[in-house]
Amino acid sequence: MITKNVTIVDGKKDFTSLIKNAVAKNEDIVITRHGKPVAALLPYKEYTDLKKLRTYLKMLEFSSELRKTGIKAKDVFKESRKELESRNS
Repeated sequence: MITKNVTIVDGKKDFTSLIKNAVAKNEDIVITRHGKPVAALLPYKEYTDLKKLRTYLKMLEFSSELRKTGIKAKDVFKESRKELESRNS
């Protein structure tokens, strides 16, 4: 994976080209302001993979918290199902 740094000013000038390169060359583009990173442009596939990974990590944290409290996942499922069914009634 190639990472390229671009200032906001330069990014505005050639935004379409940046997007094409991000997709075609699989580049991550770090957008900077006054030399400091402020945003990133990356291929959509990578963005969705990162979202999935973030969600997975949140689920692991939640699972760990459930274990600490002694609450069982099946009990949470049962209660949520009851709540959903009562909403649909």
